[in-house]
Amino acid sequence: MGLFKPYERGEAAADKKTASESAEKKPAAAKVAETEPAAAEATEAPKKKARPTPTRAASEQARRERLNPTLNPKQAKARERELAAAKRGEELQKIDAEPRRVLCRNYVDTRRSPAGFALPIVMICLAASMFAENLGDTGVLIVMYTTWGIFLLIIIDLFLIWRGFKKLLAERLPKESPKGLASYAINRAINPRRLRTPKPVVKVGDKI
Repeated sequence: MGLFKPYERGEAAADKKTASESAEKKPAAAKVAETEPAAAEATEAPKKKARPTPTRAASEQARRERLNPTLNPKQAKARERELAAAKRGEELQKIDAEPRRVLCRNYVDTRRSPAGFALPIVMICLAASMFAENLGDTGVLIVMYTTWGIFLLIIIDLFLIWRGFKKLLAERLPKESPKGLASYAINRAINPRRLRTPKPVVKVGDKI
């Protein structure tokens, strides 16, 4: 005696047939899905460049422009001033490197003299002269004589500096001439130590 009725066996056979057909269709659908992106990529148009590739001549022109840029008249004048200033700076460095000038700087920088306080002293005297009128004639005379006395002291100090340097130059560099160094020594001596250029490389009281 059979376990299933006839109509149940028919339904089971139909289910198996439907399952086998769906299994056969799945690989075909997968193949179609795989081929579709490839076909889309093949049919997709190539992307254009944002800008055309520069020619060799254009590249060379751009390189020359970076090295030597084209300047307008204002920029050209500014560039000329910069080059002239750099050239003057190099010339001054060469001059300042002369042995006689180095010796002069060191000699002035090792001294503590009234000439180094000339600028602040002059400013104080000018300020005092503005208020001297309120003190009467006596106050005016005091300020005036004090100012002249300070100037005389500075002049004497500068004279001693110059004389001492010429003696030192004759001992250390007998072949060198002191010509042109008087104004250099005076200008350096009357400037405050912090404002001297080139900066001092020796301390006050050092032996040179």
